[in-house]
Amino acid sequence: MNKVLIINTGGTFGMVQGAAGLAPAPDLEMRLREQLPELAHYAFDLVDLLPLIDSSDLRLNDWSRICETILTEQDHYSGFVVIHGTDTLAYTAAALSFALRGLSQPVVVTGSQYPLGVEVSDAPTNLLDSLSYLVQPDIGGVRVSFGGLNLQANRVRKMDAQDYVAFEMPNGEVSSINEAAQPEVLTYQEGAVATILIYPGIPAAVIEGVLNDDRLRAIVLLSFGSGNIPTTSSDFGAALKRAHEQGVLLVNMTQCLKGRVIQGAYETGALLAELGALPGFDMTPEAVFAKLHYLFAKGADKKAVEAQWHQPLCGEFRCQ
Repeated sequence: MNKVLIINTGGTFGMVQGAAGLAPAPDLEMRLREQLPELAHYAFDLVDLLPLIDSSDLRLNDWSRICETILTEQDHYSGFVVIHGTDTLAYTAAALSFALRGLSQPVVVTGSQYPLGVEVSDAPTNLLDSLSYLVQPDIGGVRVSFGGLNLQANRVRKMDAQDYVAFEMPNGEVSSINEAAQPEVLTYQEGAVATILIYPGIPAAVIEGVLNDDRLRAIVLLSFGSGNIPTTSSDFGAALKRAHEQGVLLVNMTQCLKGRVIQGAYETGALLAELGALPGFDMTPEAVFAKLHYLFAKGADKKAVEAQWHQPLCGEFRCQ
């Protein structure tokens, strides 16, 4: 068995021009076979995951639908390609890396900056690179193939809005130990995790706003530098204390592209340490968001997440 299933979720890759701009369109398999004669070298099927979406409209149940398709078909294919819009590709790639731990077949997530059929499209190259990777021996896990690069799924970020090399791993690749795990389809709770970018003078109202959502279980704080937040220049710290008192889990992430949180290195980071905020290590914000949702979907409460947080599940952060 050396046949690949391509799962088309939508995104720029297969879009066509409509009256209001680019929009998802069906019949991608027919267009691919017509426009890419190189595909004759590969055995593949393609399924449209309807309804096709612009990835800006990604919902967490789309992660479940992708996993369900892969696990339903895992005995019929040697690997999987997920075609995805670039705007939220890093979120989905990270989520799949957690949910599909233990899957025997490799998975590649790809997309394009420009749609199939236009002269400057990178869709053909990205798909052919994905398929070429999947025929290699002794591979596994979830990868991102894009712009000539093959990247670890839970370490990538979208770094450029237009360039062909759209994704990079700012903090590099991490070798992971393949521990026994069972891939599964999970039910994710939207609203359980909020991400907040810290900015000068940020008011308490920003935190109060998300605390009004009864579904909220964790806040990811994209803090300054090594993990610092305003403590004397606004009432933001008081709001964080209220979040902590309500049982909301806090995660301290640097908003820098490279580096890691060193909690407590500065006085302005001491409050988060006092409130028991978990460090984001050198993870990407997308990986932190996906990992929290994964752990909550697995049934973990706040204490269980805190207990498991410092142990990487699949190379999402570098132990130091």
